[in-house]
Amino acid sequence: MPVPNNAFAHRYGPWAVIAGASHGLGAAFARSLAERGLNCVLVARRGNALAQLKSELEQRYAIDVLVVTQDLAHPNACEQLMAAVGERQVGLFIYNAGGDPYITRFLDTSVEDWGALLRLNCSTVMQCSHAFGAAMLARGQGGLLLVGSQAALGGIRKLAMYAATKGFALNLGESLWAEWKDRGVDVLNLLIGTVDTPTMRDAMVKLNIPDALTMTLPQAEDLALLALEELGNGPTLIHPEDILAQGADTPGAARRAHVLGKSAQAAVFIGND
Repeated sequence: MPVPNNAFAHRYGPWAVIAGASHGLGAAFARSLAERGLNCVLVARRGNALAQLKSELEQRYAIDVLVVTQDLAHPNACEQLMAAVGERQVGLFIYNAGGDPYITRFLDTSVEDWGALLRLNCSTVMQCSHAFGAAMLARGQGGLLLVGSQAALGGIRKLAMYAATKGFALNLGESLWAEWKDRGVDVLNLLIGTVDTPTMRDAMVKLNIPDALTMTLPQAEDLALLALEELGNGPTLIHPEDILAQGADTPGAARRAHVLGKSAQAAVFIGND
């Protein structure tokens, strides 16, 4: 059952940071959170798109919006983001960045370019989760939502680094869920296959995918609403399998059981603190 807007804002407000907010799923998260009464920090490289979204949210929902034009693949991205956020109390951090702009065989893209993707999908995710998570734990409430990909579940031809880095974020998120679930901070990995965005359509056209412009794809607004409704049911939501499956026998439920089981086994050797 969805959490009422006032309860949601109390638990995850007053500010939400949405990394990768310029379009698609990130913008959909911002609109849905603004509707719930949360102030929004919008983060992306495309400053013009963020400014337009800021104007829309402020006029439509009467909330406060901070725009941070930031390349999240930069080595100091988290430090710069934290400086921009300042003393604002962030109750929800959403990391929606990290698409693969290359989609090539491993050796057909340079080490330097793969390094940027590694920072975007691993280092920045880790650093921001550490910084925002620490403040949430100190308050005893908040949420972390990592938007990932089903590529995280195993290796894929022409997506070696993308799959590897998304796997890092998935395992980080599931581990943090196990550490934080009894301390008031929710963690959810949202694993998706595709989502209908201009970027996705353009990539499909460039790759000569049949029906690239007409193929039915999941809508960003629907995915954002689903993820926010399921935020307290971590650690992992796999779309669309978890929606299509009947009863409690879902891939996400299996991953939850795996995390709990492995954590209990490891506690014998590493402690249960």
